Amino acid sequence: MKTIYYFSGTGNTLYLGKYLKENCSYNLVNISAVKDEKVILNGEIGFLFPVYAMGIPKIVEEFLKKVEIEKVDYLFAVATCGGSGYGIPFNQINDILSEKGRMLDYSEYCHMPDNYLKLFKAMPEDKAKIDIESSKGKMKTICDDILKGKKSSANSNIFLYPIFLLIYKFWRLGLKTVSKKFKLNDERCISCGICKDVCPVENIELIDGKPVWDKNCEDCLACANLCPTVAISCGGKSKYDNRYKNPYIGVNELKK
Repeated sequence: MKTIYYFSGTGNTLYLGKYLKENCSYNLVNISAVKDEKVILNGEIGFLFPVYAMGIPKIVEEFLKKVEIEKVDYLFAVATCGGSGYGIPFNQINDILSEKGRMLDYSEYCHMPDNYLKLFKAMPEDKAKIDIESSKGKMKTICDDILKGKKSSANSNIFLYPIFLLIYKFWRLGLKTVSKKFKLNDERCISCGICKDVCPVENIELIDGKPVWDKNCEDCLACANLCPTVAISCGGKSKYDNRYKNPYIGVNELKK
């Protein structure tokens, strides 16, 4: 069995996953759809996810801590990120897996357009397509490496590790209050429910047709980015009307 478990908020990681599915013959499983199930890993396994605050998304960490490893022949992880690749995500994964008697065989970063509305103004679709096109070579290299069963680790800067870890811990602490930063423009909201449907952790409920956020936010900002009327803001660069969705991924593909 060849399976990739992925997490994707606005489609960048799913886009890479679909590429690997088509060219490396892997099955794709959305982590948000199986996060509450018992998952046993067998065969060739991959993990795909975006880098959050130099590390792994909370949902990915919780998933990895719960999975059971039976017989894994090849284990890899690829992180999508706005830059060229940096942080501590693979260190974190190996720390978790080592307690289960396993480590990653292969890890790599893959550039994708920035989509974190709190820090970056969303890239227009035409420029996003150009940016994604620039990553096609790296995607092919990753695919070839996986098909060959290559064993290598993405470079990790040991001198910056403490700084990256501090950034990540600060971000994780902030998740407890991040839901308070979401604001709804009632005049724009059309009560379509997309924000609720794309939330990977069921953190949004509709009350009288309007979204209300609970306290379990992942900070993926899918709700804000995928709202068709730009009715949701979350501070930072979301004050602009620009929003981001991978131009090759449909909203329905991002629903749990």
